[in-house]
Amino acid sequence: MTRALLLGVLAALAGVGLAGSSGLLISRAATFPATFLALTLLVTTVRALGVGRAALRYAERLTGHDAALKRGAAQREALFTRLAGFGRDLLAHERTGDTLARLNADTDARQMYALRAALPLAALTGTLLLLGAWLFTLDPLLGLTGAVPLAVAALAVLPLRAPMTALTRDQVEAARHHGTLLLDALASSGDGAARTALPALNALSARLELGTLQEAALTRRLTAVQGLLFTLAVTGVLARGATLVADGTLPGVQFAAVLLAVTAAFDALAGLGQVPAAHAARHAALARHAALTAVTPTVTAPPTPTPVPDGPLDLHVQDVTVLRAGRQVLHGTTLHLQGSERVAVVGPSGGGKTTLARLLTRDLDPAAGRVTWGGVPLPQLDPAALRRNVSLHEQDAPLLDGTLRENLLLANPALPDTALQAMLDDLHLPHRLDDWVGEGGTRLSGGERARVSIARALLKPARLLILDEPTAHLDQDDEQVVLHAVQRHLAGRALLLLTHRVAPLALATRVLHLQDGHLTPAPTPVPAGGTPHD
Repeated sequence: MTRALLLGVLAALAGVGLAGSSGLLISRAATFPATFLALTLLVTTVRALGVGRAALRYAERLTGHDAALKRGAAQREALFTRLAGFGRDLLAHERTGDTLARLNADTDARQMYALRAALPLAALTGTLLLLGAWLFTLDPLLGLTGAVPLAVAALAVLPLRAPMTALTRDQVEAARHHGTLLLDALASSGDGAARTALPALNALSARLELGTLQEAALTRRLTAVQGLLFTLAVTGVLARGATLVADGTLPGVQFAAVLLAVTAAFDALAGLGQVPAAHAARHAALARHAALTAVTPTVTAPPTPTPVPDGPLDLHVQDVTVLRAGRQVLHGTTLHLQGSERVAVVGPSGGGKTTLARLLTRDLDPAAGRVTWGGVPLPQLDPAALRRNVSLHEQDAPLLDGTLRENLLLANPALPDTALQAMLDDLHLPHRLDDWVGEGGTRLSGGERARVSIARALLKPARLLILDEPTAHLDQDDEQVVLHAVQRHLAGRALLLLTHRVAPLALATRVLHLQDGHLTPAPTPVPAGGTPHD
C-alpha cells in the first residue's frame, strides 16, 4: 500500500506538471522561436508526462487494489475463523443480517479505506506542497493566491465528518435490519409468509433511499464550496500574475504554465468527497469488529489440548445437566457408548435429543456433570480433532450452494467420484455428482436433502455416527432404503440414533427413552436386525 500511495502522489504531480508544461509549450510556440529545436525539450517533457501520468495511474490502481484485495482476503479469513469459533451458537450472538454485513460491507469498508481516503489525501498533500513551493519561489503573494484556496478546499471536508458519521451509522443500522429481514423473507417465501415482511422492507428501503439522498446533498455542498474556491484561486492567480507580468517580474511565457498548473491542482480534490463516508464506514466496521472480538464463544479449545484417545470408542455422559434459555433440557442424564454399540434414543419432539447430539459433538458444554472420551473430559480435547472422530447427520440437513460432489466431499476430500456415486446409488438418489443442489439444497426435495446429508455422514471415516431423525422426511419405501444403506455402511463403528419413528429402531441393540431430561431403558427394546413394529 505504501508503493500505491507513492505512485498516487507521483501520478497527481505528473498531471499538474503536464498542465503546466503544456501551457509553457503553447506560450513558447506563440512567440515563434527561430527554430523548432528550441521547443524540443518542452515537447519531450509534455510527451513524457502524458505517458508517465497514465502509466503511474495504472500502476497505482494495480498496486493499490492488489494490496487492498490481499488485505481483504486476510480479513475475511480471520473473520471466518472467528465466526467458526461460535459453532452452532453463532446466531445467539449474531443475526444473519449482521453476518452478511460483516462479510461484505464491513470488509469492503476496511480493505478499501486506504484507496478511498489515504490515497486521495496523500495525492492532495503532495500536490499542495510541491505547487505551493514552486509558486512561492516565483512570488509569495502568488503562492498564497494559488495554494491557500486549494488548502481551504481540502479542509472543507472536515465539517462533513460529524454529519457523515451519523448518517453512515444510521445507514449501516438500516442495512443490517434490511438484510436480516430480507433473508428471513426469502427463507419463508415458499409458504407465502414473506408478504408480512413487505411493509417493513419498504420502510427500510425508504430509509436507505433517504440516507443516500442526504449523503448526496452533503456531497453537493462540498462540491459547491470547492467550486467557489477554485474560482477564487483562478481569479487571484490571474490578477496577481497579470501584475507580475506587467512589472516584468514574471516572464509572460510562464504565466500560462502557472495558471494551468493551479487549475490542474484542483483535480486532486476529486477523491476527497468520499473521504468522510469512507472514514465513517471504516469507523463503524471497526466498532462492530471490536464488539465481536469482545464476545467469548461458548465452546473454546484448551491452550494445550489432549489428543483424542485411540482404540475402541469409550464415550461416557455422566449425570449431565444442560440449560438452554434458562430451561433444563437435560437433567441428570447418563449415557455410556463403547466399541461398535448401536444405541437408539427415543422421545417426544423438543425433549432434548438434538441437545444430546450437540453435547457429544461439543457444540455446547454442560452446566453440570461431564462428558468423557476414553476417560478424557471433552473440554480438554481440541474440538476440531474431536469432530473428526464424529460423523453427524442433522435433522435440518444443511447443504451448501454447490454440486452434489462438493457437498459429499466435505466428508472426505480424498474420496474418488466412483465412491461418491456409489453412495448416491445406494441411497436411491436419482442425481449425478455434477447436479447443482441450490442454496440450502432448494433444488432437492426434503427427502433428497436428508439422503444427501446421510450419504455425507456415512462417507466420513469417523468412529461415532450420530443420526438425528434420519428418516423424518421419507416415505416408507425410502425409509427402508436408507436403513439398509446405513446397516451396510456402519463398518464396525458406534451408532447413536435419535428418532421418534419406529422403523429405525431395527438398527439398535439398545433403546433408551429420553423424557424430562432423563434417559431410561425403553419398555420394549427392538433387537438388532429385527422387524420394528408399532
